[in-house]
Amino acid sequence: MLQDIRDNSQGTAAKVIVGLIVLTFALFGVDSILGGFGGEPEVAVVNGSDIKEIEFLRAVDIKKRQILNQMGQNADPALIDDQLLKRSVLEGMIDQEILLQDAVEQGIYISDQSIDGLITGINQFHVDGKFDNDLFLASIRNFGMTTNSFKESIKKEVLISQPRNAIVSSSFLLDDEFAHIVEIDRQTRSYSLTKFDQSSYLDAVNVTEEEVEQYYDANADQFKTLESVDVEYISLNKNSLMDSVSVDDETLQGLYEEEIAEFVSSEERNASHILIEINDDVTESQAKAKIDEVRGLLVNGGDFDELAKKYSDDMGSAKQGGSLGFAAKGSYLPEFEDALFVLAEGEVSSPVQTEYGFHLIKLIEIQTQPAPEFEEMKYSLEADAKIEKAETLYVELSQTLADVSYTSADLLEPSEELGIKIISQKGVTALMQDEIFGNSKIRDAIFSEDVLSGGNNSELIEISAEQSIVVRVTKHHPAAQKELVVVHDQIRTLLLAQKASEKSKELGESLIAELKQVDVSESSTIVWEEFTDIKRNDASQDAEILKTVFSMSKPQGSDDKSIAGIVVSGSFFIVKLNAVNVNSASDINEIEKAAIVRVIGGGLGNAEYQLYQGALKSNASIEKI
Repeated sequence: MLQDIRDNSQGTAAKVIVGLIVLTFALFGVDSILGGFGGEPEVAVVNGSDIKEIEFLRAVDIKKRQILNQMGQNADPALIDDQLLKRSVLEGMIDQEILLQDAVEQGIYISDQSIDGLITGINQFHVDGKFDNDLFLASIRNFGMTTNSFKESIKKEVLISQPRNAIVSSSFLLDDEFAHIVEIDRQTRSYSLTKFDQSSYLDAVNVTEEEVEQYYDANADQFKTLESVDVEYISLNKNSLMDSVSVDDETLQGLYEEEIAEFVSSEERNASHILIEINDDVTESQAKAKIDEVRGLLVNGGDFDELAKKYSDDMGSAKQGGSLGFAAKGSYLPEFEDALFVLAEGEVSSPVQTEYGFHLIKLIEIQTQPAPEFEEMKYSLEADAKIEKAETLYVELSQTLADVSYTSADLLEPSEELGIKIISQKGVTALMQDEIFGNSKIRDAIFSEDVLSGGNNSELIEISAEQSIVVRVTKHHPAAQKELVVVHDQIRTLLLAQKASEKSKELGESLIAELKQVDVSESSTIVWEEFTDIKRNDASQDAEILKTVFSMSKPQGSDDKSIAGIVVSGSFFIVKLNAVNVNSASDINEIEKAAIVRVIGGGLGNAEYQLYQGALKSNASIEKI
């Protein structure tokens, strides 16, 4: 038993659980675990209804966990602005309360049975395609929720969604509106294009030394080197230790015998149960009376499966006649397990009370599995034993590395004592994003006063569950102004490009003015590139040019000239709009039309719902405490 506890305490799941407990204490203090004795203070009052502080803190905690999960393994709680997070969560809870009150006022209702059906249909709680009650309970407990509080949250979301769905689904398009939208969306345009290439004018412009110096003086901040450091570090990786540990056959044989001894003494039992919950609506005495009633029906010849389907509050098993399937010891709560493992096949227990309520338990079948042979288990036993030894060695070496590096002037002594090579890296900046130096813990350590200025080795930094690092700075390169001679050519090239672009624009705009005065066809020196029936989202065309083309007015007759200019990547383009081609809505089939109406109608409906929600909030009485 003690060895099992030790093994499990080293696992990822245990570390996550401990981390969440520590985070909860750090965020909310011991009262978050033990509760308070001063009533339930509120954080806001919406139309006379309180938003309790405990509900608010739970919502903040859940949101923070979600954000940290999205950050991944390098999640740093310090990056989260707690005040901003709390304001956001509170506004969300106020909005939810307003919408919930509106739904209730409209008489919207959903039954508990419907909520149960929705929950059992959530794929997140399924194993092999079926709802798994244990997975469901474990998942909601991770968020500090009970079955009732989770059901209540789902119920609120469903109630709120009904008015929203009604408003969104009621939005519609008139035929004229649909035709107009299609004409705009399916419109194509034909145009001509000529280019005044920036590169063609580089030789026609000149940049003086005075201009280079003036630009350098005016934009000095653009020409600074980033602060950087040269570093050395030692990396201790648990996975790399697997090759350095071994397990002899005698040890494996001993582990096998321990496993077999435990295996032989274990068995699996196939059970069914009927649960009557104790919750906010059902007291302990009421639940006990109900389970006694069900047991009476069973004693008088009632069928266990049918009674489970009718009376059991366990959503995961009720539809299957209360079936829980085969499970070994350790799978259930102690009170449930103690009652189950003294039953004979076919026997039904007396009412058993657990934290969930009262159960009637029926033992369907007992089965034992033949013990596996040594050779069948040898590989897995060896792998587990090596992992355990590597874990132990990793902990020992981590402590040694932490101790020796703390007292050493450099990394040579810890490198020699642990037999781990020193790795060097030059030019490390605060903007690097690689696996090591992109880690915020490493970056903070490198640029800390103790390491950067003090010349000390860093503390042992755990960057993952498998890797720890000690780092030291060997050389510091402060941010510095680059001398003009270093960036001279860079500035001159930049200024030449700017002047060439200005020249191309000047000539292009001059030509546009000329074209608006004479017939374009008379300008035979211009080389036009023709584009026909181009859509507004054509990926083969430059997006800025298309934006200009589709913003131009349609030519009204042969004398009307629609011409515009635009700078793209330094070059100047003249655009001449030749035709606007409009497709008729009558060419669209009914299936495509229905899809377009659904998408556009949904967008209009969502906009209408936002207005509706805003009106509710503006008329609500909201007091933030």
